[in-house]
Amino acid sequence: MRILAVHSYYRQRGGEDVVFDAETELLQQHGHDVIRFTRQNDSLSGGSALSNAQATIWNRVVARDLVRAIQDHGSELVHFHNTFPAISASAIRAAHKSGAATVLTLHNSRLLCPRAVCFRDGQPCEQCVASRFNLPAIRHGCFHDSRMASAVVALNNWLHRNRKTYQRFLDLAIAPTHFVKQRYEASSYPMPPIEVKPHFVEAHLEPGQGDGGYALFVGRLSEEKGLNILLDAWQQLSQPLPLKLIGDGPMIGMMKSLPENIEYLGRLDQESVYRAMADAAVLILPSHCAESFGRVVVEAFASGTPVITANQGGQAELVHSLVGATFESGNAKSLADVVDRFVIEAEQSIAMREVARQEYEDKYSADSNYEWLIRLYHEALGRRARRRAAETPAMRNRAGGTLTKGDATLLPPEVTDDTLHRRRIDGSSDTKAPLSGTSSNRTQASSGPPTSPGKASSTVDAKTSLSTDPTS
Repeated sequence: MRILAVHSYYRQRGGEDVVFDAETELLQQHGHDVIRFTRQNDSLSGGSALSNAQATIWNRVVARDLVRAIQDHGSELVHFHNTFPAISASAIRAAHKSGAATVLTLHNSRLLCPRAVCFRDGQPCEQCVASRFNLPAIRHGCFHDSRMASAVVALNNWLHRNRKTYQRFLDLAIAPTHFVKQRYEASSYPMPPIEVKPHFVEAHLEPGQGDGGYALFVGRLSEEKGLNILLDAWQQLSQPLPLKLIGDGPMIGMMKSLPENIEYLGRLDQESVYRAMADAAVLILPSHCAESFGRVVVEAFASGTPVITANQGGQAELVHSLVGATFESGNAKSLADVVDRFVIEAEQSIAMREVARQEYEDKYSADSNYEWLIRLYHEALGRRARRRAAETPAMRNRAGGTLTKGDATLLPPEVTDDTLHRRRIDGSSDTKAPLSGTSSNRTQASSGPPTSPGKASSTVDAKTSLSTDPTS
């Protein structure tokens, strides 16, 4: 299958970036012809406030580049991951109008909440989730502590809600948990059919035995990740258990004055994190915000390590009584009680390790995930074919079956409607124009991860001159 994978990398590498890289690599390993169309959020600088806002809401330059990539590659399906802020929803419309099937992974709640995590002032917040306009986010300056920046994101969400951009131009959306699917469906935000497929972890690790005898936290050192709750809980334990912390973030200053039974290890490379997980007796995920997934939970399962997590969001959906436990979100005493019980019932806790590893292999391994993903791709292709069959020629021109003269802003200037029609019919082309921002062919390397030799993949990446406040 010819697949175009689209993603805007975050300023600080995070879970969405990891998922994008892993998923495209997985498709390459199974012989698919994959191109990565990427942007870098940290490269966006120097633009005016007006141009930043315009690019965030509707980036015509990127949409035009995307059409070039699709037509040059002959992409059958375009899979979008993060499009905010350097790509924008204009790319989804452009991909649909090119004739490809379109899929979006819902990594977060950005379309419903400008901050994307539904968390404000130390507490979960859903004031904007079901609203047609995210006025509370503007009032509180939720995005980057700026009312102006929050207004741009709110305007973006309002515009695409009203225009039904995602419902009209996507064939399928993928949610990593039922929690995410239900949140979007309850919001009444116009969306295509949403299917659930969890993320996977490709970890070639032997499960550990938990010989280190400590609890482990891995993640961003921030309020929404529940760090305060974790530290408070550790002062209330009746059963002593060492705690180790791995990560970085705005609360790093607190790491200078930790109690004796808590050790800060800093920010470690992935292999060192996996070793620490394998040696840990239990992993603690105390997030007070509702996570979309909780990749660190699956990483712990791959290491054979049970997990204690807050009882809300996608993270709680992953943890059941045979592989860990949950506590009342935001309640340090509840967390302390669960940890104490975990220590007291040591034999049962040790037995969880084998079940946790099996949970990973059954649900979250690369092999099981690949079959899941391809099934969803075929579902999207079938839906695209049915939609096209139901459209009249006039409807296609108006709604996106073919690129028309009215779509000149999406087309490379040298590509004509006749050329596109010939490409669609017999694959021929008069035009071999280079992609904007790259060298003379589409295999120009990006600033993302390099493609392995011999793999059927290449990358399209260009640094746009438009700028937006990058997200973290």
